[in-house]
Amino acid sequence: MRPRVLRKSPLSIALVVVTLVGCEHELPPPVTIPAPATASSEQLRWAVEAGLAAHNWTVVGRKPGSIAASVYSHGNGDNATVEISYRPGVIAIRCVKQEVSPERYDRWMQILSSEIQKTAAQVGMGLPPTSYPPRSAQ
Repeated sequence: MRPRVLRKSPLSIALVVVTLVGCEHELPPPVTIPAPATASSEQLRWAVEAGLAAHNWTVVGRKPGSIAASVYSHGNGDNATVEISYRPGVIAIRCVKQEVSPERYDRWMQILSSEIQKTAAQVGMGLPPTSYPPRSAQ
């Protein structure tokens, strides 16, 4: 018997392309955290970086009012990258890249946002975050 040769029609190629484009998932919505309105940008940066360091996130970039950070799970290769913008009154975590299940990403965001909120609250009470200033800034 001879192997059957598969022919690809333009219609089947178009269906594959449409299917692949349809599989592209949307990134999760930003997570917003209240921040002390009286805190300086520098204090908020330290609070954000302390929260990141507490859960092994790596800072991959800094701009005024914004920090990019990523986390990588060595066990299975899951990873995510976020951009955290901060200003007096609000901190927002926006997903830039998500190569992890939505459920696990949500869990990571709950843990990270809770930690950042805790360190921001310390700043609001006039206390320095746990690692003030963060080790990477020394």
